[in-house]
Amino acid sequence: MDQTDDSPGWGHGDALEFFGRHLLAICVTYRLANASKNDALSFAAYIGTLIDIAGSVCFLTAGHVLADLKQKLADVRVEIVDVVLADTFAKGRVSDKPVPFDISSEPFFFIDDDEQGLDFGAIVLRPYYVNLLAKNGTIALDEERWIHQHRVDFDGYAVLGLPRESTSPFVDSRGNGAVSPTMIWVSRREAAPQGTRQTTYPRFIAEIGGSLPINDIVGMSGGPIFGFRIEGEKAVRYWVVALQSAWLPKQRVIFGCPLPILAPLLKNLMAEGSSSAGR
Repeated sequence: MDQTDDSPGWGHGDALEFFGRHLLAICVTYRLANASKNDALSFAAYIGTLIDIAGSVCFLTAGHVLADLKQKLADVRVEIVDVVLADTFAKGRVSDKPVPFDISSEPFFFIDDDEQGLDFGAIVLRPYYVNLLAKNGTIALDEERWIHQHRVDFDGYAVLGLPRESTSPFVDSRGNGAVSPTMIWVSRREAAPQGTRQTTYPRFIAEIGGSLPINDIVGMSGGPIFGFRIEGEKAVRYWVVALQSAWLPKQRVIFGCPLPILAPLLKNLMAEGSSSAGR
């Protein structure tokens, strides 16, 4: 099965609105322990998507992104003020207010291993959150949206995310932080640039061509990479092929952890975690 949109032509804004239904961010408002009470509160956004793994809907992102988030939550020098799920990117959403998120009670599962080429992680979401996200138009990716992609000859690829340069480092006087999603078109490469580390598992490799709408893609790690196939004059079919993981700025090359590789490994990781919790 695939996903289809019958729009005859997409502009950048149209594509962002359409694919925003697969975009989700965990946004954290915090204060550093040495900061003055009069200082503006700090703000950070962690990008990801929703995926259904073995019947559990999860926030899916890069492993190093979850590792960084977990470290921030545990840092005694950081006072966490607020955590929300930002589901405000979908076309046709009914609310621009993010969902308060009790992240302290949710299990983390992640792998960040440069040698193996694995960089993915997930937080299992309770039905309460899943239902709220669905009501606002955020759609979880199921197995049919990635498992058959080896049969597809893709016409193009794009990575979706929240670049750090478009994310406010502080909240405003109303307590709101600003994020701005960006979609970047890329061309797939068969091999990494010479001198790049070889990994145990293959990675998705692509090159950014043309001019970038931003100066740097830092902050987009964990965002979904979509593959597209154009059929006829109207039908644009798409699959999620990988999660953005790393990039080489000088060569303008990005790396991603492929969904067909990470999904079975994530299933096993979650099953092992459930078994341990039940002992």
